[in-house]
Amino acid sequence: MMGVARMFVKLADRDHVLNRSPFLEDEVRFNLLHLICSSPEALRIKNDSNELIFAQTPGFNPWLWIAPGLSKEREDELLRGLAEQVSSHDFPGISGDLEIAESFARYYTGSRGLKPEPYMMLEAYACPEVKPPADVSGTLERANSRHTEMIAAYLAAFSIEAFNVKPQPSEVYKAATAAIGTGGLYLWQEGGETVSIARIAHRTARHARINDVYTVPGARKKGYASAIVAALSDYCLRGGLTPMLYADVNNPDSNKVYQSIGFKSAGRIADLRFKR
Repeated sequence: MMGVARMFVKLADRDHVLNRSPFLEDEVRFNLLHLICSSPEALRIKNDSNELIFAQTPGFNPWLWIAPGLSKEREDELLRGLAEQVSSHDFPGISGDLEIAESFARYYTGSRGLKPEPYMMLEAYACPEVKPPADVSGTLERANSRHTEMIAAYLAAFSIEAFNVKPQPSEVYKAATAAIGTGGLYLWQEGGETVSIARIAHRTARHARINDVYTVPGARKKGYASAIVAALSDYCLRGGLTPMLYADVNNPDSNKVYQSIGFKSAGRIADLRFKR
């Protein structure tokens, strides 16, 4: 195997590898790499043949992409070399294709006394054409500063429900303020109440990623989540971007909502966590 230092290089700002084949074949599934790689604080690595991308925002799982169609021998060579290259870094886990993530985890955790464990499986979706739900009342409104307290409460509830994590009040207030400040956070209003929220979290050259979809418990099963996501998806498509999102495969309700309004599966991302 060639020297590890010569196999891997730093991924540059606006690196062409993210905008050319073969990455484009997997772009929806690995869309979050665009956001991670845009951060100046991120660890960003690729191999010199553009077959591998590895990027991590501090404190979060790194995401790992390997070009489809490589031989198992080449995959193994890349993963062994990558594990050696990043051996001085501490990661909470790894996210990517399940088999590739598991293989990297074996090499990376082997001498650390760590064990990779499944945490979440994400389904990646893209919506080429919106099918709005019928007979759902309400209106779409962009969130502003007067909604900050409410949004903070909704984001805290979403974190507890989706990830079993109770955030600190100061952290969730800061997150709500930042989300509103981007202009991408929207509300679905019905009868003078905010019944559902969703956010256009990030835009790339070809896609707009939607997240933070949350409906208050008393307003569920009435089509509000479908309505707000459909409205945002239509807005993105009219702006020339294909909407995409990630959903927990173990949440059948959210997957059903997205599929019903036109989202098509683009594959899965495994989220593994390293435990002692």
